[in-house]
Amino acid sequence: MPPVSPRRVRAFTLLELITVILVVAILMVLLIPVVGQIQRRLEKTNCIGNLRGLHVATASYVQDRHSWPQIPITYAQDQKALATAWIAALKPYGLIQINWICPTIQKNLSAPDLMNPDNLRIDYSPFPYGRNPQDPFQYSNQPWFIESGDIHGNGNLMIFPDGHSEELVDFLKRMGKH
Repeated sequence: MPPVSPRRVRAFTLLELITVILVVAILMVLLIPVVGQIQRRLEKTNCIGNLRGLHVATASYVQDRHSWPQIPITYAQDQKALATAWIAALKPYGLIQINWICPTIQKNLSAPDLMNPDNLRIDYSPFPYGRNPQDPFQYSNQPWFIESGDIHGNGNLMIFPDGHSEELVDFLKRMGKH
């Protein structure tokens, strides 16, 4: 009977293991900023989606009621009253409180519980138009809603009567004021 040769087990050497760990670490360092950029773009896209939803709901409101939602100017001093009034005005058109919240602002505020009435807010400021049904459409350069904070990197996001959105810096450049 021939002698049985012991099987030799092939394993990684310490040098090979350190090399693999180093390559993986370098790849992670290179990918972290890319993941952050993708996340910021997704948040901005969600924010623009919220603005478009506000535009569609408000355009439907104006078409149905023949005027811009008339929220008392005194509510401008009370953010919760303003938020309550606007959310209620557009709720019949499919908008709920979360549609008024910018995901980046929500994240920057450490994600307060939106079900808590103390946290009621809107992150998009509506422009106060009069009762004339054509007012919201008459001034094509006047935004309907403006994001509350410059958090996406190029000025506050805005949405206009024709449904297009743009950042404040781009708007000012287009208007020749920047």
